[in-house]
Amino acid sequence: MRISLKPFWRREAGSAADGESAQVGAGAVRWLRPARRAGALAEAAAQWPDTEPHADTENAQANYQSALQTLAQRPGEPVALSIRLPFCAARCLFCDRDILAAQPSDVIGSYAEALADEVALLAQHIGRDRDVLQLHLGGGTANELSDSQLAGLVEALQTAWRLPSDAEMSAECDPRRVTRQHLEMLRGLGFRHVTFGVADFDITVQQAIGRRNSQALIDDVCVTAREAGFERIQLELIVGLPHQSASGWRSTLDRLIAMAPDRVALSCYQHRPDQAPAQHAIDSAALPDGALCTELRSMTSTAMLSAGYAPIGASQFVLDDDELALARPEGRLRRNLIGYTATPAVPLLGLGAGGVGEIDGSMFWNHAALPAWHAALREKQLPVARARLACAEASRLINEVSGGKSRWLS
Repeated sequence: MRISLKPFWRREAGSAADGESAQVGAGAVRWLRPARRAGALAEAAAQWPDTEPHADTENAQANYQSALQTLAQRPGEPVALSIRLPFCAARCLFCDRDILAAQPSDVIGSYAEALADEVALLAQHIGRDRDVLQLHLGGGTANELSDSQLAGLVEALQTAWRLPSDAEMSAECDPRRVTRQHLEMLRGLGFRHVTFGVADFDITVQQAIGRRNSQALIDDVCVTAREAGFERIQLELIVGLPHQSASGWRSTLDRLIAMAPDRVALSCYQHRPDQAPAQHAIDSAALPDGALCTELRSMTSTAMLSAGYAPIGASQFVLDDDELALARPEGRLRRNLIGYTATPAVPLLGLGAGGVGEIDGSMFWNHAALPAWHAALREKQLPVARARLACAEASRLINEVSGGKSRWLS
C-alpha cells in the first residue's frame, strides 16, 4: 500500500518550496534547514534509484556478498528487516510503485515461499546469532498474503534469527480489504504497528484517483485494530492530488483528527505518467499548483499541532506521548529506509522483489521484476540487482544522522 511519493523537499526543478533545494540527493542534503536535514537524508537514500542512475549493476552480487561478509564478522549485531510484498487487489491511479494488481493465489503463494528461501539464504551469509530490532512489511499491502502465508514468513524469520518480544514490527494494510481476523492474526504474530492509507476523504478526489475509502470505513478499521491490540495506528495522507482544495482538505483533516490516530504521515503526489502509466488516467489540469500544495501542507501542520501532535521531520506527526516524540529530545530519534524510529542504528536488509537495504552506508536493490528475483533464488543467488557503495560524503552524513545527532529534529 505504501507508494513512492515525492517528499516535500524533493520537488520538480523550478518548484522548490520554502526556499529549499529543488532536487535532493546525498550531496544536496546539506542545503536543507537543520530541522529537515536528518529526515531528508534517509528519504533521499530511498529515492536513489531515481536520483543516482549510475548504481552499479555489474558488480552488485559481489558487492552485496562483501557487505554481508563484513556483517558476518560482527556476530550478535542486531539487524532491521524491510520486506516488500508487491501485491495489491487493484492499482490506484496515483501509484508509481512496482506493484502487481489482482494476482492469482498461486503467484502470491510462490512469492511467500521464495521469501522464506531468501531469509534462509541471508542467514547463511550473516549467521543466525542476531536479534531483529525492526521488521516492516510494505509493498503493496500485507493483507494480500493469507494468514498461513504470513505465519509461514514469520516462522522462517524466527528460524533464521531472534524476534524479541519488544521488536518494532509494523505492517502496511489496505483498509478496504483488511479483516478483523487478519488484524488479529498480525497482532498475534507480534506486529504492534499498522499503517492504513487514506490519501483524502473528499469524494471527488477519491473518484479522480480510483481509490474509494470512506470515513466510516477508516474509522471502523482503526477501531478494529485497537481492539486487536495494535499499539500504534498510522494514517497516511497525500497532498497534490487532483481536485484538492483548501476547503476539502480542511474537512479531511477534521475528520482524520477525530479518529485520533497515533501517527499521521504526509506525502506529496508526483505526477510522472511516462514512468507510471496508470497516471495517464489522471487529468493533469486538475492537479493543484505549487502555491495550493504549500497552503495544504501549512494547513496540515497547523491542524496537527493544534490537535496535540508533535512534528517529526518534515512529513510525520505523532501524539505527544509517542515513542518518537519522547526519543527526539533525548537524541535517540533517527530515520532509516523504513521511516523514523527510536531503535538503534543497525544494518537494514531489504527482502523481496524490489527490496532495498543499507549496510554501513552502502545501498542494495533487489530485482524488482518477479521473474528475475525468482530466478536468482532458484540458483541460490542473492537476488540483488544494483549496488551503490557509500562515498565518503554519504558515509559522513549517514554517520552524522544515525550516530545520535538527531537534535536537528527538535
